[in-house]
Amino acid sequence: MSDLNRICRVTFICLYAGLLLPGGASAQNRRQDVIFLKSGSVLTGNLIYCDSLRGVRIDNDCGSWLFSIGEVDSVNILGFCQRSSDKRNGYYNLSSGSLLFGEGADGFVPYLSMTMVNGYHWNQNFFTGAGLGYEYFGWSVLPVFAELLFFMKPDVLTPYLSLRSGYAFPLSKNPDSYQNGSQGRNYGGVLLNPEAGLKISVGERSAFLIGIGYRYQELSRTSPGYDRSGNYSRKTVTHYNRITLKAGVLFR
Repeated sequence: MSDLNRICRVTFICLYAGLLLPGGASAQNRRQDVIFLKSGSVLTGNLIYCDSLRGVRIDNDCGSWLFSIGEVDSVNILGFCQRSSDKRNGYYNLSSGSLLFGEGADGFVPYLSMTMVNGYHWNQNFFTGAGLGYEYFGWSVLPVFAELLFFMKPDVLTPYLSLRSGYAFPLSKNPDSYQNGSQGRNYGGVLLNPEAGLKISVGERSAFLIGIGYRYQELSRTSPGYDRSGNYSRKTVTHYNRITLKAGVLFR
């Protein structure tokens, strides 16, 4: 009875949204499903289902048990062992849109930001990638940046932290011109974007991300000026400080 009691006290582990299990009558016929816990404990029984939304359910002599995802190291189904997909590494893509709020030349009108990141996730927690996009700060720019993502304990709802750092290149010309026909020029600048948010799992390898953060952007431009000696150029440097609201879709 001591072994049976020990099994009944075990906390179960689950696969991340990637292990599809047959349900119904076929699941009831299982007799050798094995759950391996991150704590080192092991439990056997009939694995009924295991997915990112419902969690994991297993039936054995102690009854029927239901647990949230993020607690599983691996599952052995009739001798075939599959690791949790949250533990695997590989490619990921994050496409997102943001609104950048702050006071500017147009008042408190938010600026639009559209970005796409492609990268590599080393495990279920750490993601690194490189991205680019389109943004508007009085003129259009192309942001190019590196991204670091850290996800907390994996679950259907998972908090995350992120950091983007890079450079924004100008995409439009300064329309101001000199009397001799030459024009002013727009320049890019460094960008920095720390953020915190929530990942919402919606399938095996996809999730929605919503977040709030801070955005720093430096941009400058030269414009023509005139005095008694002729034409001259003046340079204006602007430091943007914005609050960002982001929504994105993560694929891996």
